[in-house]
Amino acid sequence: MARKTGNRQEARQRAEHQGRTAEFVALVYLMLTCHRILARRWRGSAGEIDLVARRGRRIIFVEVKFRHRSDAG
Repeated sequence: MARKTGNRQEARQRAEHQGRTAEFVALVYLMLTCHRILARRWRGSAGEIDLVARRGRRIIFVEVKFRHRSDAG
């Protein structure tokens, strides 16, 4: 029984790591396209926003999603 819990925990940690890596890739892309990063993992009463960035007068809010396969939908 403990093994199943360990597998779930490992899977959750792996997903967390992949998500953070995807967020970093998005952050680098925004920086390379002249966006100024205002916040990372911003928390509000309604939840979390992965990235908040600004370019000129436009502010963008980014929710990063990661998938292993491009045909996953």
